[in-house]
Amino acid sequence: MGASAGVGAQPLSEPLRSEGAAPAEAMKEPAPRGRERLFDRQDGPLDLSSLLENPRGFLPIPIVVTEPAVGYGGGAAGMFLRPRKEAGDEGWARPDISGIGAFATENGTMGAFAGDASRWMDGRLRTLVGAAAGEVNLDFYGLGSGLPSLDQKVRYSLQFAGAVAQVNWQLAPKSPWAIGMRYVFADVDPKLRDEPQPSGLADSARVKISAPTAILEYDTRDNVFTPTRGVYAETSWLASREALGSTDDFERFQQIVMGWQPLAHGVTLAARGSYAWSSDGTPFFLRPFVQLRGVPAMRYQGDQVASVEVEARWRFSGPWSGVVFAGGGTTRVTGDNFSATQNVGSGGFGFRYELARKFGLDVGIDVAHSPGTTAVYLVVGNGWFRP
Repeated sequence: MGASAGVGAQPLSEPLRSEGAAPAEAMKEPAPRGRERLFDRQDGPLDLSSLLENPRGFLPIPIVVTEPAVGYGGGAAGMFLRPRKEAGDEGWARPDISGIGAFATENGTMGAFAGDASRWMDGRLRTLVGAAAGEVNLDFYGLGSGLPSLDQKVRYSLQFAGAVAQVNWQLAPKSPWAIGMRYVFADVDPKLRDEPQPSGLADSARVKISAPTAILEYDTRDNVFTPTRGVYAETSWLASREALGSTDDFERFQQIVMGWQPLAHGVTLAARGSYAWSSDGTPFFLRPFVQLRGVPAMRYQGDQVASVEVEARWRFSGPWSGVVFAGGGTTRVTGDNFSATQNVGSGGFGFRYELARKFGLDVGIDVAHSPGTTAVYLVVGNGWFRP
């Protein structure tokens, strides 16, 4: 569970796309019926905008898991979109979103989740709530006290249950700046899956996390699903405290910056940069790790982690787009008598289909590769989605 400065701020009320009818204009049209809800009225391709804006409509999402860290698997989720029609175009660009789903993978990982992100008071107040429970079987690295441990995996099973609640307040009407507070509570029971057990590591040590997080946010995206311009940035400082029910005191800082810039001939250039730091006492499964498409989760962990990923998206024919991306990450680990860094790069390609034009919602597939790993991702919105 988780979430900065930008340039070139764009008005939050600008249209979702440069082409096609604006949502405010579409509101005046007669409500579609039957098969009309599944196709675009302008040029006829498959388009679920009319279905999703209906209070009883939802987007069924097959969960296809190819994450190298947990193996192949699958599941299903439902996403409900509620456009804020009183806000005009912005109500479609930033709708209220709810979701629920469950998944399982071949290595025994399984889980269920539900969440909601809504806006109130003309969009100035934003709330996010969510809960999840399940079991995750992962390999962790760098848990020992020396350099060899950086490449030595330790297999843990994490049984977990947790919840998150967040409130953001926009500093002024139409302002890109917002401040907020997030609270995370989790109960995690890690158990070693290795036999014999690695020396010096506990077989089981239940961990409770009770952590408020201060947030500063900047957002000028023209769309939360598949942006074509704008900047999103989030600065967060988490402080977990025994006085609030945590097992240990620890802190974690994270900075995320993402930007999108339209170019000529239907090309959108995008980039994402992130930096994270964690203090002593941070549970091993919450230490920062490199998050790049194609890189196994938790493979590159450290006390400090930084990564950059760039992406180019080309809308070459109607609702169809092609995507190429590449990135790199680095970690730094400091022990009692050593300091070390690890670097990794990844890249890949994919395609997108604009499934709901009014919302600016694309879906597609990405194929990504890093040293020794190839993975396939089902993408809803974009690879860096933040509601």
